[in-house]
Parts: sequence; structure tokens; C-alpha cells
Amino acid sequence: MTEDLDSLVHRVDEDRWLASRFGPRDVRSTLTTLYAVNYEIAHIGETVREPGLAEIRLLWWREAIDEIFEGHPPRSQPALQALERAVDIAPLSASHFHQMLDARRADFDAAPFRSDGDLADYIDRTAGALMRLALEACGVVGASTEVGDFIRAASFRWALTGMLRSEPLWRASGRALLPAGERSYFELLKAGADASRQLSRALPTAAFPAVGYAALVPAYLGREKVRASLPLLERQVRLLFASATGAI
Repeated sequence: MTEDLDSLVHRVDEDRWLASRFGPRDVRSTLTTLYAVNYEIAHIGETVREPGLAEIRLLWWREAIDEIFEGHPPRSQPALQALERAVDIAPLSASHFHQMLDARRADFDAAPFRSDGDLADYIDRTAGALMRLALEACGVVGASTEVGDFIRAASFRWALTGMLRSEPLWRASGRALLPAGERSYFELLKAGADASRQLSRALPTAAFPAVGYAALVPAYLGREKVRASLPLLERQVRLLFASATGAI
């Protein structure tokens, strides 16, 4: 039996899925579609070991997404078929998908990012581009400078936390994600919590389903080290509090 997209995203990207539940039905549907497409693209680097074959897969997704934005029928793939419906509902930008696809080429390189700047650029074009698409799904279009600053900060904190949580798995597979050196990314994330909350004040209420999951970062950081997982109830309570207060 084929897994439906909502069940897929619930399983593979539960924190984003939980935050999306705060939106109305059409928004939830579009966000689920975006996260499903993101999973399919990101999953290429996790499952295809030959860089040449991975490039072909990325090209296939680029062409398939472009066809939808050009008004052609979607290819026979559930996330793409849902994306056709999403494009009719929300003002999504094809350029954000292009950024994600271009950046994912770095997933095929076993070497770590060369610098903190390269790492930040990769995150902005993957997690950041996805957050921009999610905000468009929520009707937040033409974001202000303040919202743009929040997207860069929040997506960086979210993605870097995810990298730290999954780093043992990547190392076990023979890959190091983070640039070499003595820099403490854990301490960097801890220090950025107040700035993130300040920036979140610029967000309209409608933005929460698209960005609320970033409110879970402080809990994942813990007191002394990154926590690999959080109880569902703790995540739900934190999201409810963040939704009520606007502090992300």
C-alpha cells in the first residue's frame, strides 16, 4: 500500500508537520506538499551513492518541477501531483526550488564544508529556501527586511541543530558535515537564542505554521549537548506556547 503524503511527512519530518497543523486546511495541505517534495530531493543524497546518478535524479526533479510551473501535467509521482494543486492555491516561487536543487549537489561530496560561510550559504539555499516557500504557502509574500533576517537566522539555527543531532550517523557513514576547526557550534546556537526571539517579533501571525518548528531548537540543544529526540508532548506544549506568545 502506498503511503499518503501526510503520513509520509508525519513520519519523516514530524516537527515541521506539527507546526503546519496550526494553519487552515489549504495551508496545511500545501505545507505537507512542500515538505514531501523537500524530503524526496534531500533523500537523493542519502540513498544514491554514485554522484553521476544523483545528478541525474536532481535534473529529473528540476525538469519535473519546472514543467508544473509551466502549466504542464505533473509526472506520475505523488509529491509532484500534489505540487500541481499547491501551485494553483498558493503563490509559490520556482526560484526557491531551484536554489534547493542547486545546493543539494553538496550532499554528494564526502568532504565537510570548507568554511562557515559555505555552510551558511548551503543552509540558506536549502532550509532557508524551504522556509520561504512555506511562508508563501501561508500568504506571506514580499517579506520585509526584518522577516528576511528572521528566515536566515531561524533556518540556520534549525538546520545546524539537525546536523548536530544527526552527526553521529553521518560520521558512521564516512562523512563529516561541519567545517574543520575548534569552533563550538553548540555554543554558537545557544548564544543565538535571544536574537532569534527578537527577530521573530517581526513575523505576522499567519506565518507561524511555516516557521513555528524553529521554536523547538532551544529544547533540542539541552543544557550541555544536543538531544537526539524530544518527547512528543514536550514538542506539542512548546509549539502551543510559541503560537500563543509569538516567541520563536
